[in-house]
Amino acid sequence: MTFALLAAACAAQAIPSEVAAQEQFYEKRVREAPTADLWQRLGLTRHLQNRYRDAIPAFREAVRLDPNLWTAHLFLGIGLYRTNDFPSSLASLENAEKLAPMGHAGRDEIDYWLGASRIALKQPLRGLQDLERLLARNPTNLDALELATQTYIDLGTNLWNEVAEETFETPQGYEIHGHALEDGQNRIGALEAYRMSLALDPKRAGPRLAIARILLDEAKPAEALALLKEELALSLDPTAFLLAGRAAAQTGGRANAQRWLTEAKQWPATRTDASKALADLGPR
Repeated sequence: MTFALLAAACAAQAIPSEVAAQEQFYEKRVREAPTADLWQRLGLTRHLQNRYRDAIPAFREAVRLDPNLWTAHLFLGIGLYRTNDFPSSLASLENAEKLAPMGHAGRDEIDYWLGASRIALKQPLRGLQDLERLLARNPTNLDALELATQTYIDLGTNLWNEVAEETFETPQGYEIHGHALEDGQNRIGALEAYRMSLALDPKRAGPRLAIARILLDEAKPAEALALLKEELALSLDPTAFLLAGRAAAQTGGRANAQRWLTEAKQWPATRTDASKALADLGPR
């Protein structure tokens, strides 16, 4: 069975009773003629019912009979990931990666689940490499975009916390302190900390965005917009596009607002807010 057929089956809105009937059919077939392809098909019928633990033995049998059946390695890896066996998932997906034809559409799935497995195994940099390879081929893959964005956020937060614990009086340390003060509803103190961070390293992305967010909340869009324009020269953070779009809309810069909000709409983390802001702009 080709990956195209497997993918089509996964994408189809199959009627549960029909999938269950297919499962019974392939259970009978593998007893009569236990081929790798039939075991793979049986595994797929269980996979489509989200019965990953039941699908795993079928895919294992498929790869035992045909170690070069890369699609079975892929679906086995997905099932193992779904059942939280991340080391085994990674091993199966690495096999799929080695065996899958170069340029095949199925490599998007391989790279996504490789990335997800490595991130689950606390290997975020390796996982991000897999996701970035996928996004270089297919930049509109929303699942990969969302996972990569969240991983970057988590990785950055962990690094910031480590820096803050070791050296408070640094640009990073002051920025983290600012977030803590802001969480405690101390906006004046937070602004002071963010501005200290910015003063210590004016070329660093981050503090301007935090300051601009507070300024927007305080109905100071012109001041916020000036900072956000500088931020966008340093960073492609989707939140910067969102806030810049809002600030531009409030200061009469409709064209810039449209452009920046449209960019923010492409990212999962800011899509909903950007869509609402675009709708608030109204027709041209």
